[in-house]
Amino acid sequence: MDDRGLRLDGVCAGYPARRGRAPRRVLDGLEATAAPGELTVLIGPNGTGKSTLLRTMAGLQPALDGRVLIDGVAVEAIPAAELARRLAVVLTERDLPALLTARELAGLGRHPHTGFTGRLSDSDREIVTWALEAVHAAHLADRPVTELSDGERQRVLVARALAQEPAAILLDEPTAFLDVTSRVALLGLLRRLARERDLAVVVSTHDLELALRVADRIWLLASGGLLQTGTPEELTLAGVIGAAFDGDELSFDPASGVFALRTGNGGRVRVTADGIHGPLLERALSRAGWRTCRSGDDTFTWSAGSDDEAVELAVRHAGDGYVAAFDGDVVEFATLPELTAWSRRTADTLVETSPALLPAAPAAVSGAAADVSTVGGYFALEIDQVEDGWRPLADLFTDPGVLAERITAVAGRLGTAERRVAASILFQGIAARLWSPPLGAVIAHDLIVDLDPRRVHWQAVTGGPLPLRAAGLDGWQIRDPARIAEHLHRTVVTELLEPLAAAVQGVVKIAPGLLWGNAASALAGTVRALARVRPELTGAAAALGRELLAMPPLRGTGELAEPAPGHPFFVRRSCCLYYRLPGGGKCGDCALIDPDARRDQWARAVRESQGA
Repeated sequence: MDDRGLRLDGVCAGYPARRGRAPRRVLDGLEATAAPGELTVLIGPNGTGKSTLLRTMAGLQPALDGRVLIDGVAVEAIPAAELARRLAVVLTERDLPALLTARELAGLGRHPHTGFTGRLSDSDREIVTWALEAVHAAHLADRPVTELSDGERQRVLVARALAQEPAAILLDEPTAFLDVTSRVALLGLLRRLARERDLAVVVSTHDLELALRVADRIWLLASGGLLQTGTPEELTLAGVIGAAFDGDELSFDPASGVFALRTGNGGRVRVTADGIHGPLLERALSRAGWRTCRSGDDTFTWSAGSDDEAVELAVRHAGDGYVAAFDGDVVEFATLPELTAWSRRTADTLVETSPALLPAAPAAVSGAAADVSTVGGYFALEIDQVEDGWRPLADLFTDPGVLAERITAVAGRLGTAERRVAASILFQGIAARLWSPPLGAVIAHDLIVDLDPRRVHWQAVTGGPLPLRAAGLDGWQIRDPARIAEHLHRTVVTELLEPLAAAVQGVVKIAPGLLWGNAASALAGTVRALARVRPELTGAAAALGRELLAMPPLRGTGELAEPAPGHPFFVRRSCCLYYRLPGGGKCGDCALIDPDARRDQWARAVRESQGA
């Protein structure tokens, strides 16, 4: 067994009997070792006995039981002069001799070696100079102690301890009066000296977060006098740090090694940001009352909130601003203070009302999009990086030239000079593309995909469904089914189809009723496609379709009938003008079809779907 360093052997620390009073045992049965070459940091809540233990280790008060050993020899068995050469003590000293210079104060550390005269030899002075240089205080040597800052004074006191040339140094709260920079510098200095001089260094401090970052070994004194030792990582994993220090307002976060505010009214938040923005967002949202839990931290992205965990709020750093998703709304903020103020108000609303929609994890949105894409081309939505040649969906609403170009291309493909017909067919095709992915995700996964027109991109093709791609999209897990139709209507109709209809009418004169009939027909076609490929989803799809058709501006455009169970069909009340194409005829939803002929069509479709 290596006897070097400082060792506690069954130590009981406290206060001896006085004037008829029984001894008071503060700490009992302590076993621990501070090894040479290591920085050992003593931590613990107030009142647990840290100073009492250090004074006992220094021999300033006797142990009530057990032994304190230095290099295998009990402290009480070492003569005072010899102990002063082997063990240095730095206490929290505010009042120092006013007339001493820094060099003279450091020189006091040589007195255990100078004998009765107390005079320093040339060799002693060389050691004092070395000690000042070791703590980066040589430039302070000739300055009066009274002119030194707290940080400078602590460095000189450490130099005084080094000048003793001890085997071990004990320091009681040396960082107590220092600013953050000075605290970090001093503990870093002590760790370096422990390594370079092979010293056993024991420091008590209340700066827990700093201690966990710089200490080689932690001695944790918990309430009740229990001493637990280990590396910072060992004690963190064992949960003893949080158990000792968690309070009503702060709790220890083992992943970051720092204390976080306990939350108020808010729920859970998922944060995604690059670099420093992630931790800053976490702290700001914690103050606002939100709870975060970290799921990963790699070179590129910091994320808090696990991907498979239900959260009430999702926040991401985007460009020069921030985007927050809460209860079906996506809100943008230019600055972090604006986001923080909003998130505080939002957290307060959770006291009385739970959100009906929860922000879905990116993986859940991507998975739902991939799954419903298998239903058919109109349901396809790629979640992938957007490359050159793809344009934001918003261009179709905001750039009349782009929309006019698409209408002309459709007219050419259909072989008609009727731009109203081409505009009608283009609108219905785009409406089918915009209905299909979100409706499919809702029915199959209870998840609403938010087709943000700035993040969804399209690519021009000569025929077939319009390709859609996005690098990533927001989505919503449904907590209250009653909100589904309302939010899906807003996502598709209010935010996409209404701007598209207005843009079409700005390019071609066309009746709005015709366009909304097309939108309703596209919705019904989406329901039929789901019923055909995923028959188990038919009932839910048809019910949601009817809810949406009852909402303006789709109300009155037609009826989603079901002449046979599991076979929905749409009867529209306005014409799409398809009959005006050369050889166009009438579509299955056409308002011009005779009712008897329609019933025959339905019956034939039902028989064919059943294999008859």
